[in-house]
Amino acid sequence: MSYREKRAWIALLSYCAVFGGYFFFLWQAWSLDEAFGRELVFPLLAGAVVALVIAAVVLNVALALFSPKEATAPTDERETMIDLKAERIASYTLSTGVVCLVGALLMGVNGMAVAVFLLAGLVISELVKSAAQIAYFRRGA
Repeated sequence: MSYREKRAWIALLSYCAVFGGYFFFLWQAWSLDEAFGRELVFPLLAGAVVALVIAAVVLNVALALFSPKEATAPTDERETMIDLKAERIASYTLSTGVVCLVGALLMGVNGMAVAVFLLAGLVISELVKSAAQIAYFRRGA
């Protein structure tokens, strides 16, 4: 497994763990009919962002310490193409989510809910990007 594939795995697992917990707690609070607003969303989001940054930094630094030669190696043409292909798929995913949420907003859906779903669309696009990178590295594309 290459260094950049390991970084994609770190991103995938970090996003799943951190934002999986974020959306789980948010969903529980939402289903319990608690106040669904800034009092709940923003503190949870701030905690999730801090946790994601800490997890990403710690895991990437640990990875770089265990394989310093690969960490400093420049990206080759194959890795650049994998990044571009994965980014393209992720941008399609995000664009689809944004268009759907703009439609929902025009139909009168709660603005706070649309903001949460927009964040979910962003997280999903990052998960798709990491998964596509892993698939391309595995496939040899």
